[in-house]
Amino acid sequence: MKKAIRFLIATIIGLFLFWIVFRTTDIGELWKTIKSCDLRWFALCILAILISFITRVIRWNFIVNSNENVSFRHLFTSTQIGFMANFLLPGRIGEAIRAGVLTKLTHIPLSKTLTYVGLDRTSDLLGLLMVLIFALIGFHPKQDIVLPPDVLNVTIPANLIQKTALLTITIIFLIAIACVFFYLYSRRFLTLIKKGEKVLGGRAVHFITKISENIRDAISMIKKPKAILGASFFSCLTWGTFWLSYIFLFKAFDIQYPWYTPPVSITLLSILISVPGAPGFIGQFHAGIIGGLVLTVPTVDINIARAIAILGHGANFISVIVVGLICIYIEQLSSHSSNNENI
Repeated sequence: MKKAIRFLIATIIGLFLFWIVFRTTDIGELWKTIKSCDLRWFALCILAILISFITRVIRWNFIVNSNENVSFRHLFTSTQIGFMANFLLPGRIGEAIRAGVLTKLTHIPLSKTLTYVGLDRTSDLLGLLMVLIFALIGFHPKQDIVLPPDVLNVTIPANLIQKTALLTITIIFLIAIACVFFYLYSRRFLTLIKKGEKVLGGRAVHFITKISENIRDAISMIKKPKAILGASFFSCLTWGTFWLSYIFLFKAFDIQYPWYTPPVSITLLSILISVPGAPGFIGQFHAGIIGGLVLTVPTVDINIARAIAILGHGANFISVIVVGLICIYIEQLSSHSSNNENI
């Protein structure tokens, strides 16, 4: 019941954001603007998104295969199925689904695959931090900025990006400390747990021991510089492809903008979609793109900003769903073939 209420509230927030940014829209003018999109640049935008799917999986490959021997196919399909779930289901449940799919495909314990997902999300923050640094270099307003009433009608604090960067650094640091601490001291913790076996029971102690050892084994990648450097590099490359997709999308409408518009837009988008919202990030995605454009290009035609938001969201949503469905089909087909071989 509580989950249903949270989902309903998140959906209402997302739809409210969507209404806010589109409430004064002239549908006819907006459609005219959308039709003016240069499809060649839009196709390149979609290509950049598809490339990001590959770089994201290569990043995860460095993490998972620092200890395992998992095929690229299984890493790719589990990632894209989870990614699709993130777009369709509430609460970022797609990350747990990604771990579950990888466990089903490879029989790696779920506690390990969940840890690998957590490490992957942490490395993802390094790429976001790179984008934030570029946004800070280019965009540093002297005072708070009030967005126009027909856009969001909110005040953007002048230090929003600085605070986001500081929060990102803090989260990365705390996770790194937690990983090192767990790796170094988990066995001492287990020694204490085993001493309390009479109180906890043998089954509970065995369960805790198994989970703890699986997590420690997954975290052991922190001892492998190649895995850390590889994951960090491809995290930055993945966020770089996001940046590139924005450049192509802006080119599709031939707008003039400063070089820091893409990282600022990505920053706002990242902030908004980090909050639970409607399925497909409807509203949050659009508000992030429109807000980033209006902040950095105050003279931008609002219909162009809205058209870019709609097409940007559509390109991501459709790409994620189509590739995710293909991955489900591939794994079902593979499973069916394996079952036939066993008959």
